[in-house]
Formats: sequence, C-alpha cells, structure tokens
Amino acid sequence: MLLDRIIFQGHDTFLCRNNWLKKGYDFIQGGGNFNNPEAVVQLGVGKNMVSAIRYWLKAFGLTDEADTLRPVAHELLSADGFDPYIEDTATLWYLHYLLVSTGRASLYHYVFNELRKEGFSFSRVQLQHFVTRKCGERNTAVNENTLDSDITVFVRSYAPSGKDAAKVDIEEESTGLLQDLGLLTVSKTDGIRYHIENLERPELPWQVVLRVILENKAYGETISFTDLEVAPDSPGLVFALNEKGLFHKIEEMIAQYPTAIIYSSTAGNRVLTIKKEEINLTEVLKDYYGQTV
Repeated sequence: MLLDRIIFQGHDTFLCRNNWLKKGYDFIQGGGNFNNPEAVVQLGVGKNMVSAIRYWLKAFGLTDEADTLRPVAHELLSADGFDPYIEDTATLWYLHYLLVSTGRASLYHYVFNELRKEGFSFSRVQLQHFVTRKCGERNTAVNENTLDSDITVFVRSYAPSGKDAAKVDIEEESTGLLQDLGLLTVSKTDGIRYHIENLERPELPWQVVLRVILENKAYGETISFTDLEVAPDSPGLVFALNEKGLFHKIEEMIAQYPTAIIYSSTAGNRVLTIKKEEINLTEVLKDYYGQTV
C-alpha cells in the first residue's frame, strides 16, 4: 500500500460520480484550492461534495496528499489526454487499478488483494469481520459506523444500478464511476451476498493489463504466471481475471510485442519475460486509445 496507515471514509458517503475526477482535475489546473470557500461556487457542488471530490482524486491516485496533480492525471484527463471525459471502459479499468493499488482507500485494496483469496463470495458481515481483523493485526482502531459507511459506498461504487440493486444495499440511485465494469454482483438467494468472480473478461483491453504489469514495482523482467495471478496488485487479483482470461491477454501482448514479451512453460513452470527497455509505458495505453479514436 502507498500509505502505512489504514484509511476509511473521507468521501462523506458520496460515491465517485462520473464527472467528478475531470471536474476536480480542471479545478486544480485552474488554480483552485479546496480549502477556499469559493470552491463550492467554482465546482458547482455542495460543501460536502467538495470534500468528496478532493478525497476521490487522492483515492484514485490522481493527486498527492498536498492536492498536487500526479503525472497520470495529466496523461488521462488533460485536454489532450487519453480520455478527458472518461468515456472509454478501458479508462475505468485503469482507474479501478489505481484505486486498488494506490491504497488511499484501504477497503478497496483489501477486498481485491486479500478478501477474494478467502472466497469470491461474501456477506456484509463477513466483510466487516475481515476488515476488523485486518485492523487488529495492525493495531488500528476502527469505528463501526465509519466502517459501515465505507462498506456501503464500496458496494454502491461497483454494484449495478437499477431497482433490484437499490433494494438490496443501495440507499439512493446514483450512477457510480465503476459500476459499468460489472465486477461486483449481488444475490439474495441466501441472504444478501456480494460476488466478485474470476472471469475471462474479454472486454478488458490487454493494453491495460500490460500497463498494470509494467507499473508493478514488485515485478522484475521475469515474472511467474502465479505472481501474475495472485501477487499483490496483480492483474489476476485486481481485475478478477481467471487463468484462461489472463493467458489470453498475454497472447495478445505477445502478438503486439513478439520480441519484447516472451512466454515459456518448462516442466510446469510458467514464466513471462518482458524486456522493459523495449516497451514505453505511455505508448502502451496510447496504442489502445489510438486504435479506438
């Protein structure tokens, strides 16, 4: 995790709306200051929403603790960025990765990196107990009401919108930024349960997967297939990819970079070798958006 402490709340119970990251980006680029009372007028939202926009910019890794825009924010959201108005699903997948890997929103990091190793299906109580246990392991106190609020926002951020979803755990119908990814589903057959299943995910662009692999500082040039599946912030965990889906992404990468990316399997030892000096990190996503414009 980016931060050493476990962090809950900060969103004032507001999930990240579709236009908030761009709105916050433009606000900061224009010299705006979230501490200024004029921020309410400049952003055109209520005071609590100003705080929420500020929080989500940090949670998605687009700003640092001093509200300074990070390079990735310019890369995505500037006027000539890849997807300033976040209209492409690829951008949502990458933002989801940033949210999980940045660690500023602890719940998201723990659910995708650790809870899912215990099971792809869980109840709200199981999630509460899991987080409480994690806090205990790190000698961190957690307020029950704060945790409950954070879990509600987490579910609303990913659960599909609509009447059925609203009945189970969504207090208001409001489209969250990440709902279209289809990562979390809700069932009511045996009480309310949440599911984040490992699937092939053909809709997930291989370029996003490669970018995530290249950004993971724990990966060297040679990476075991197992680490791609279950290591912290791995594409297998973050994107809930199953083995077949992950292997297909690798095949697509190799087709584009036949000399820079090599997959081998010897005596059951599956390894991906990436010659990082031959692949430009920015060009990976630029390749995708260039194809989709």
